[in-house]
Amino acid sequence: MSESRKLRVFLCHASQDKPIVRELYQRLNAENWIDPWLDEEKLLPGQDWDLEIEKAVETADVVIVCLSNNSVSKEGYIQKELRFVLDIALEKPEGTIFVVPLRLDDCELPRRLRSWHYVDYFPTQRRERAYQRLLKSLEVRFGQLQSKDDDSKKASPAILVDTANVDEERKPSAKEIFGHIADSLLSKGSGGIDVGGSILQILFFALAALNVLAPSDTLTEILMGISAILTGIILLIRKQIPATIIFKISLIVYLLLTGLGYRIEGLIPFAPFLAGIAALISGGILILTIQTPKKRVFYSAISFALFLFLAGIYELVTNIVGYPPIISEVDTLILITSIVTSVLLLRDL
Repeated sequence: MSESRKLRVFLCHASQDKPIVRELYQRLNAENWIDPWLDEEKLLPGQDWDLEIEKAVETADVVIVCLSNNSVSKEGYIQKELRFVLDIALEKPEGTIFVVPLRLDDCELPRRLRSWHYVDYFPTQRRERAYQRLLKSLEVRFGQLQSKDDDSKKASPAILVDTANVDEERKPSAKEIFGHIADSLLSKGSGGIDVGGSILQILFFALAALNVLAPSDTLTEILMGISAILTGIILLIRKQIPATIIFKISLIVYLLLTGLGYRIEGLIPFAPFLAGIAALISGGILILTIQTPKKRVFYSAISFALFLFLAGIYELVTNIVGYPPIISEVDTLILITSIVTSVLLLRDL
């Protein structure tokens, strides 16, 4: 299989399993159509460990999750890395071979990986057969990618023919211009929607801080509600939250104080003031990190989006209609989503 485009394979493993994973890396690297990724081989001195590994997983065609009693029972980075891999797997089309569990010993398969068929890379005398089965899966995945590339190549000549017949003096219509802008913003590779999402979040936190730290009017609260809903839409599209720990901590403080609201006014007299400060910190960090890569935090981003939807609805309804009976139910849901989001963010710290 001599192809210019090699199959990118990421090896997810625990440090205790490095010797056997290193041997597997060398075997895969000897295949002229596979480009395996192993931290000790690919990471350079001075590079950001977390960032480079996340980039490697995001660009990988297949992730081989090497499992053993060391990795299954070990707390720490391997579990964090595995969560990130599973978040990426959720975005793959149905039927795509992306996650391949590889058991290195007789360990119990984690519950989150049981939906994928695994390969036993033990005992030693059966390792060769297991390796051939693993190669077969990788070949299938490689074939899926080739089919996708072939379809793209077949479509391109028609596009060239059409563009060749276009009048040079013809100007694009307004619909085409706005369609191109929308495609650029929604493209994962462009980064446009990341910047737009950051700006919306900055606006939301700025309005939230203004609402509690300075005398505000109904217009401020209505604008905060609108920005909350728009920010929630962006979060649902991108499912990303900045990786900065300080941002997550300030966001947790804001969520809990806002969700608990009047329930803790007697216990924490300065709760609104603290929520405003937390909102200012969150917005300030977003300004500093607006062009930096985002970390994919799937579940906490969705939960935060739900919180923003509910908070936006609450602000709009109470400032335009008043306080209908159903608004108390929305307030309760705000509390629930604020706590759930805080727990998920703490898990991802």
